Amino acid sequence: MTVPLRENDLLSEFDRRHKAGLIFYDSNPQIQLEAVNGFQFELVVTAAISKKPYIKDNGDEPSAANPAAKRPPGYALGSDIDVSGYEIGDVTATHLLAFNKFCMYRPHMLLLTKDGFRRQYNQLDVEDIQAAWKVLEALNWSHFMFFNCGKDGGCSRLHKHLQLAPFLPDRLIPWPESGKQPANIPYEYVLRRFDADLGPKQVADVYEQMIEEARAILGTQNSSDRHVPHNVVLGRNWILVIPRRKGGVGGAYANALGMLGMVSVASKDELQCWIDQGLSEVVAQLGVPKRVMAHDGMKNGFTQHGRLD
Repeated sequence: MTVPLRENDLLSEFDRRHKAGLIFYDSNPQIQLEAVNGFQFELVVTAAISKKPYIKDNGDEPSAANPAAKRPPGYALGSDIDVSGYEIGDVTATHLLAFNKFCMYRPHMLLLTKDGFRRQYNQLDVEDIQAAWKVLEALNWSHFMFFNCGKDGGCSRLHKHLQLAPFLPDRLIPWPESGKQPANIPYEYVLRRFDADLGPKQVADVYEQMIEEARAILGTQNSSDRHVPHNVVLGRNWILVIPRRKGGVGGAYANALGMLGMVSVASKDELQCWIDQGLSEVVAQLGVPKRVMAHDGMKNGFTQHGRLD
């Protein structure tokens, strides 16, 4: 299967590999909805992610980083992600599309750099955004992209990868997609809504500006460390960056989806960690707690929301 993709073919292939036992996916997860001061949470308990591996920190290099190390053929040199049996096809000269092994959605995909030494704690570049754009455009923007930058951004693997998931009518969707901001977003964020039919190179330039704003929110604009832990979510006419301070608190962990209120956990015990601490309080602590009211403005052909110092 190669890009351009047809959504029906993608779903058929997903179902085939799920039936073959390659993909872990729970077709009937336990779901409950909770609204906290107007901010919506979807709480999902699914066994599909119970065996998902996690890195310890950004320096948790896989053994494949050693050229002499022997790894299964599904691992690119330097990678800690096995794509053997999950491949969908080449997207660009730099990126490969594959199914996620641990799926929260049907389908749930990975967009990996072909260079296994590219790292998840590095921010997106124009090649990443171009590859994501190509897949999303092929799927008529029925899906969105998200990226977890670094351990504090909620990533679980070191090999640089983006993720793609569908907008589903019976599931919570990323709040920027509705065009209406929810009340009382618990954390600071940077959002751009496209005023024109822009392309991936222009969006990549704007993303660079957003990263500088994220640095200011985190208070690290003068730091010599250029790593900025954050989440990125991209839809057809918007891009969202959420600065992150930590990957988890008190047993509650979140990637980009969790910060959007789309919380998936492997067990009721994990869910209880969220409930005991307060849903809104968890995402606030994982990001930067909201200190000022969101405001709207115009800049460089984009609408901006959130705290912009």
